[in-house]
Amino acid sequence: MDRLLRAAGGAGLAFLLVLGVVAVLPRGVRDAVPESVIGGAVLVLGAVGARRVVKGSS
Repeated sequence: MDRLLRAAGGAGLAFLLVLGVVAVLPRGVRDAVPESVIGGAVLVLGAVGARRVVKGSS
């Protein structure tokens, strides 16, 4: 259960990190980046974070 909570926390942190990066981008760049790219970045960062949590505890 602890690993699951850590993985969920890592995915949440990745989501907030990507949103923060997108928020500081200039408006023109932000409008040009498709939402699917942002969503994909969140998924990739979440998967990497979850893998590190699982790999580190075994």
